[in-house]
Order: sequence, then structure tokens, then C-alpha cells
Amino acid sequence: MAEVRDLDVLRPEQHAVKLNGVEIDVSFIPTGLTFDIDKVVLEMAQLDQKKIGKDDAETKKAFDLGVKLCAVFCSWKHPDMTVEWFNENTTARQVRDLGEEIREALSRAYEGIDSKN
Repeated sequence: MAEVRDLDVLRPEQHAVKLNGVEIDVSFIPTGLTFDIDKVVLEMAQLDQKKIGKDDAETKKAFDLGVKLCAVFCSWKHPDMTVEWFNENTTARQVRDLGEEIREALSRAYEGIDSKN
């Protein structure tokens, strides 16, 4: 009998958040979204952190990118959760907390890649 390598063990334990009654799995970033999510995170990293909270334009850019990050991630499984949906149905704190969960999932994904090298 051939050996079977179980790749399911590499998938992280499921972790979900609930937003407006919708459960969103934030335990990992699907392969199809990795580069889209990474692109938004890189845009966020280019913001002037010292200006956020002091400069209205930079603060708005940061918030808009946070909403975009959430929308890109969520619309994969929940197509109705667009930027417009987030702007109409969430608070700044919800966007911030969900964005942090997504960034953590991206970090875990890259740790998994780095540990194989």
C-alpha cells in the first residue's frame, strides 16, 4: 500500500469572527487571495505612521485601506461584503479588529512558507 501524506494537518485550527451575524473564517488566507491581501498590506505599510491620527488625509487613507483589506478578504466567501457594505454596516473598531485578524493570518501563512526553506 502506498504511503499517504496527510496535508490536512498543515491547515491551522479554525478560528472565526462574527460580523453582522456572518461567521468569517480568519484562520488562514486562501491561496487565491494571498497576493491580493499582501498587496493591500504593503500599501498600508507605506503610509506615514506618524501622520495617522494627526493628518486627516493620511488617516482617511489608512482607514480606506483597512476597509479594502476586509472587503477583499471577506468577499471571497461572502461576495456581498464589498467596500460599500463595510462602509455602511461596520464601525471603525470592527474594521480595525478584523483587519488585525487578517494580517495575523497572512503572517502565519508566510511563517509556514519560511519554515519549509
